[in-house]
Amino acid sequence: MSNTWRWREGDTQVVRSIARTAPGCHNGCGVLLHVRDGKLVKVQGDPAFPLNRGRLCPRCAVLPEVVYHPDRLQYPLKRAGERGEGKWQRITWDEALDAIALRLEEIKAESGAESVIFCQGTGRDVISYHSRLAYSFGSRNKLIFGPLHGNACFFPKVTTMAALFGNLAVADCAQAYPERYDHAEWQPPECMIVWGNEPIATSPDGFLGQWVVDCMKQGTELIVVDPRKTWPAARARHWLQIRPGTDAALAMGMLHVIINEHLYDAAFVEKWTHGFDDLKERVQAYSPQVVAES
Repeated sequence: MSNTWRWREGDTQVVRSIARTAPGCHNGCGVLLHVRDGKLVKVQGDPAFPLNRGRLCPRCAVLPEVVYHPDRLQYPLKRAGERGEGKWQRITWDEALDAIALRLEEIKAESGAESVIFCQGTGRDVISYHSRLAYSFGSRNKLIFGPLHGNACFFPKVTTMAALFGNLAVADCAQAYPERYDHAEWQPPECMIVWGNEPIATSPDGFLGQWVVDCMKQGTELIVVDPRKTWPAARARHWLQIRPGTDAALAMGMLHVIINEHLYDAAFVEKWTHGFDDLKERVQAYSPQVVAES
């Protein structure tokens, strides 16, 4: 079955595919799409797909509800009344594309190509086409994340990790190996810190939450930082139930211990970091005793 892409189960056709769902997915999970009379009726995880091994997060599991939701936009709509009236009329795709292209050319002729800013959400699989559109139009004003909430959370996270580590820092749950946990060189993490997150339920940024459970079964212990008693918190070796808004104090307290007890790679710090002495001085005010009172 692993090499078959379509087969029938009674009156249902099963199609093997890969799904990306919004918001939050940057990887594609293997799915089995069950289609009956031309309609998607069920989505299951593909057990032959190494990334998710037959399991899905809620976003994929409810795809039939998303596809057939009565409020989902399926066709281009053009405003039929005044702005704000909420009146629309359906037009064809050709009409929509012609109208957009005509307006863009008018703006370009009046104000120049760089008067147009091309914005998009997080990259995923459309980023290359979005770039081609902007550059072929003649505008260098392309925003990867645009004026969206990603500028306050996801974008700083990505750029900070890229600056510090050279790439995204993701918990090692054997994602890089086709054999996953059976790979001879992979070892389960001794400890994971789950900070203000509930990956089992949310599967954030393409990280399937069940991977944390897989690692726990192989000996990984959890430290959970969360005011709420979440599923991971209830099963953690240490649950740090801090007050909301004290995350920074806890982080500084951890740095106080790491630096003062020389639990860091001194050679790496000497070669690759800047401002470490200032950081060392700053964390002295955040001893564990002081942080415990926060």
